[in-house]
Amino acid sequence: MNKFKYVTLLGFSSLLLAACGESSDVTVESSNNESATTEEVSSEAESSEETSAPGKRSNPVSIGESATWDVLYSDADYNPLEGTVTTTISNVVRGEEALNQLTEANEFNEAAPEGFEWVVFDMSLTLDEGSEDDPFNTSTIFITPVASDGSEVSQSTYASFEEGSAFGWKDLYKGGNDSGKVGLIVPEGDDTLIEVSDMNTSVFYSLK
Repeated sequence: MNKFKYVTLLGFSSLLLAACGESSDVTVESSNNESATTEEVSSEAESSEETSAPGKRSNPVSIGESATWDVLYSDADYNPLEGTVTTTISNVVRGEEALNQLTEANEFNEAAPEGFEWVVFDMSLTLDEGSEDDPFNTSTIFITPVASDGSEVSQSTYASFEEGSAFGWKDLYKGGNDSGKVGLIVPEGDDTLIEVSDMNTSVFYSLK
C-alpha cells in the first residue's frame, strides 16, 4: 500500500469513526484459555464501580493475554468493510537489554534520550474475520505508548529492525497474520501502557 492510499484510508477511517460513534466490545483471552468480554461481568465486578471493561486504560490487557476486537477498513473503492482481529503483545524487554537488541538489529539505532528508555516487544495480529478479496493492511493499526500520567509519549527517534522482522505494513486477508518487532521510547521506570488502535477501537496493554 502506498502512502497516498494510506493517507486516504486514514481519512476514510475518521469518517467511519464519526459515523459509528462507539467502539466495539473487546474479548480478552488468557494463556489458560479463560476469556472475559465487556458484556460478561462477574457479580464481583458488578458490585465494584472501579472495575472497567477489559482492554480499557484502567483495566489493560496483561502480557500473555490476547484481545479480540472489531476493525473497520475499506476495499479499493473505499467501500466500508468490517473485520475482527486478535492482537497479542509478548516478549517485552526494556532498558539496556532492549537497546542491546536494537543495536544488534541495526548499529545505527540510538540510545534513548535522558530520562527515557527503549521498550521492545513482539506484536502479533490475526485477521480472524474479514474479506477474502480485499486486504486489511496493518499500517492502519496504531501502536502508541501512554505514560502513567495519561500523556502520549512522543517519539523523538524510531527503532529500525532487520528487514522483514518489524511489525506493520502487511496486507492480510481473512485468516492472515502479521507478527514482528516493535520498538518505542518510554519514560524510564514508568508503568507505561501500550494503546493499540484502528481509530475506532482502542485496546490498552500492560507491559508487565
